[in-house]
Amino acid sequence: MSVFDEPAEEPDQIRDQLRQLFRYRALLVLGLLLGMLGGAAVSVLGGSTYTATGEVVVHAISTAPFEAGGVSADKQISMGTERQIAQSASVAAGAAKSLRISTDPAKLQRDLRVSNPPETQTLLFEYSADSADRASDLVNAFVQAYLDYRQDAATKRIDKTVSKLGDELKPLQDQRKVLDRRIANAGGGAGRATDESERSNLVSEIQDLQGRISSLKSLDTTPGDIVRKGDPPAFPSSPGLAMMLLTGAVVGLVLGILAAWVRSVLEPRVRSVADVQDNLRAPVLGILPRRQGGTGVLEVGRAGRGNRAEAYRTIAFRLAHDQRFAGRGSLLVVAPREHSDAVSVAVNLAGAFAEIGSDILLVEADLRTPGLARQLPVHPGHGRPVPGGWANGERLAVDAGVDGRFDLLPGREVPNPARALSSAEFARLLNAPSGPDEHVVVVTGPLLAHADGLAVAKQAAGVVVVCDLNEVRRDDLDRVWELITGAGGHILGAVLDKGSGPTLRRLSDGGPTHRKRGRGRPRAAAVTPPQPQPGTAPRTGPAPVAASPLDADTTTLRR
Repeated sequence: MSVFDEPAEEPDQIRDQLRQLFRYRALLVLGLLLGMLGGAAVSVLGGSTYTATGEVVVHAISTAPFEAGGVSADKQISMGTERQIAQSASVAAGAAKSLRISTDPAKLQRDLRVSNPPETQTLLFEYSADSADRASDLVNAFVQAYLDYRQDAATKRIDKTVSKLGDELKPLQDQRKVLDRRIANAGGGAGRATDESERSNLVSEIQDLQGRISSLKSLDTTPGDIVRKGDPPAFPSSPGLAMMLLTGAVVGLVLGILAAWVRSVLEPRVRSVADVQDNLRAPVLGILPRRQGGTGVLEVGRAGRGNRAEAYRTIAFRLAHDQRFAGRGSLLVVAPREHSDAVSVAVNLAGAFAEIGSDILLVEADLRTPGLARQLPVHPGHGRPVPGGWANGERLAVDAGVDGRFDLLPGREVPNPARALSSAEFARLLNAPSGPDEHVVVVTGPLLAHADGLAVAKQAAGVVVVCDLNEVRRDDLDRVWELITGAGGHILGAVLDKGSGPTLRRLSDGGPTHRKRGRGRPRAAAVTPPQPQPGTAPRTGPAPVAASPLDADTTTLRR
């Protein structure tokens, strides 16, 4: 395998995965509809949301009196701290008080958003409410409550500092008064000079404290300016109905795809032609188009010049040129479970073989509920019934229209079907063809319902398994392969049937994808030809061969 094979397979794998998801169209459509309904419900029941915006420029208050080094006031502002203050419960309580509402401050905080644009001293207040006026009132209330809180905090800090400085200033002033009296009453001498020196130092301290108090009282405590007032918004900020429908559709489609993927993973039925080939270990000989209403069992040569008739001819041509079957004569057509078209496939393959000039004997090996003769245009044939010998019974001629005729050995109820199908007479019937153009086509009941098919499979040259694309399960195909190969039979391939016209289930389930095997996939292993049983003559004709490259592909016959 070259290095270019794997990339070439990736588009096929992607297409196959998409086809598998689109098999469950009902889940995708249901998810889409539910998502749109949910979006519409949220838009209608949730109502419109309005967002008002207010903007404040924060001003710095000098903190030089409180700092030893007199650090620059601009560097003392922390916008992160201011943002936390604006979102605090104290500010929310102030806003509720200003509006005279009894709402819990914690509830008011839920719809408030405060942000700080990078490298600015600006706070952006946004408040969302169910009406434009309420959003405007609340955002303005929060802006004013923040400014009031910040100014009150600054004023309290200044007043507290002034009070402390005043407490320090009062004893100094009292001490100065005492020194003034002492200096006035004292005469000359060293004592007066000492008092005057002490008074001078005291006056210096008093002036310093008075200067600090005067500086604090002259500070501008304005916390900031309102740059934008929260006016009532003209349009709602919440998504409209169209946006909610689009969002709901996207979410619903994603959920539908997820549900379809889970359903695809858990699907017990076959999901592709390759699944049939892998589980049955045999190629798919053809895919029959859907049956049109009003057609009978026999479509080749009479009803049919349509797609199904051409599909039967293609399958018969492929079998006639398959080295594993050509020249060996007997062919078993069987379905895993109840499947009415297994009979139709056997009848039409017999008609197609007759069309290419072969002598065909169609054997109805359903000895429990026979009824094929009543569904076909039959004429008296040849051979007299032998008492107790169904295999040597009378044969009827089936009129296949322009394709000629072929013989039919109809089934009949017998006491022990298994013994009749395992009898020497029936074995001679299967091995009786004397030339490559003589074939025996046998149809039995469902293989997994009765063991009749196994009794025929071990004697027939090859087995064709008829599967319904909408019903066949992977584990059923595994069991069919195990039973037939275990009994010594050889599976030539499968015929897939799309069934009749569209039904509700087919509208919701697109059926398996027709994916072919990739180049790198392993081919089905060759089945060891059954060994002849003791006491029986070996079969004539070429031995079965391994699957050829043609067998690894499928004959996809689409309408």
